[in-house]
Amino acid sequence: MSQEKSNSELVKELIDAFSQLKEKFEDPNRIYLEKSIKQLMENQNEMKEQISNLKRELLNPRTGVVVETIKNTEFREKIEERGDLGIDLLTEHKELIKWKNNINKAFWLMLTTVLGILAFLVTNNM
Repeated sequence: MSQEKSNSELVKELIDAFSQLKEKFEDPNRIYLEKSIKQLMENQNEMKEQISNLKRELLNPRTGVVVETIKNTEFREKIEERGDLGIDLLTEHKELIKWKNNINKAFWLMLTTVLGILAFLVTNNM
């Protein structure tokens, strides 16, 4: 024996259902969750773009990391083939630095000597 619902009861149920649906749509938690999901999707798209740019830079056939690593390896292998060339260059560089320092000292010594002589001549001639 099922009872038939009257039209007014059906309308009341529909209004209640729509009210509950409206409350769910206006729920701050749902709105916050929806905004968070949108922000997450935007951030993911930005990250995809940045990763693509990074990949493009790393794998660049002219200046990429792989190319630079190969160049570095080739240079290192050439140095190893030549033997202790790197040590010789370092020793020569240190010797040049010492020579330069000695020349600078000699220059300042000569300059101060010349200035001292000029000062002596100027003060004695007056």
